[in-house]
Amino acid sequence: MSIAKRKLYLFLRIFISLSLIGLLFWMMRGDLGRIVLTIKNANLIFLIFAFLLYVFAVVIMGLRLIKVLSVQDIRLTIKEGTYLCFLGYFFNNFFPTSIGGDVIKAYYAGKKFNRKGAAFSGVLMDRLLAMLPFTLIPTCALVFMYKKIDNPAIIYFVATMFVLTLLLLVILLNKRIALLFSFLIKPFKSKGIYQKIIKAYDSLNIYRHHRIVLAWSFSLSSISQVLFVISFFFLARSAGVDNVQLGIFFLLVPIVGVIAMLPSVNGLGVRETGIVYMFKDYIPASTAFALSLLVLAALLGLSLIGAFIYAFKKDIYRFKPEPEGEIL
Repeated sequence: MSIAKRKLYLFLRIFISLSLIGLLFWMMRGDLGRIVLTIKNANLIFLIFAFLLYVFAVVIMGLRLIKVLSVQDIRLTIKEGTYLCFLGYFFNNFFPTSIGGDVIKAYYAGKKFNRKGAAFSGVLMDRLLAMLPFTLIPTCALVFMYKKIDNPAIIYFVATMFVLTLLLLVILLNKRIALLFSFLIKPFKSKGIYQKIIKAYDSLNIYRHHRIVLAWSFSLSSISQVLFVISFFFLARSAGVDNVQLGIFFLLVPIVGVIAMLPSVNGLGVRETGIVYMFKDYIPASTAFALSLLVLAALLGLSLIGAFIYAFKKDIYRFKPEPEGEIL
């Protein structure tokens, strides 16, 4: 991607985030006093408990990262894996550029054994494995909460999300099925990007031989996603939301997480809009917006931990390279 295109993409992301946040504040202009009061009177105990659950979820993510990277012969300690996940939050939230948290995790993890290509493949698989419970959880919740869902768009979204995620994982782990979709990359055959795609696919496909690692990673992903949902639930409780069942959160929070992946500055604006829209049938819009701001504050809190690590724990990314060269 050229510099001009990168700048344009960055501009569009910032524009989308600021426009949506500005639109929400404009739509809520008559309820700003109520929103401020909701945040001001938030239950401190629930807030602290929710944030601690967020922190614990990041630790679980670190364990998953360790498991996934071990297949690439990149063996991190629990401290290193956890630190890298917090670094990812820091770079996602405070660097609105093309340098994402996943890129940072792969870069610093790869330095340890001078295997940056392997690290990027491992981090990509880590992200993909995180998506499966991200779609499985709301699918299971939908089975039990089906009769309580008035918005058909939610049902269609969850079903589509689940099918597409399963299809993507099947393609990545089964070369025969992947060949059926090879026509999608044939237009790039005369360009260097074609070989890069093939190389990246081969590095991801090796995980089919590591079923125990995949099972462990899926389990850790499920635990972390459950913790994120429960954290969200307690943030809602801190804002005075006590009439919405936990099952609704297991259905809607992962959907909000997927919506937050749309082009923006780390979900800013998109995530808040998603929360207001998804919860509008269960709580007042002003309360949903206040809740979205509490969620944003929690995510920024995780980013600040990452900032502290980046500033004062530089030893975790000053890894000493091993004598062997890259494996990819």
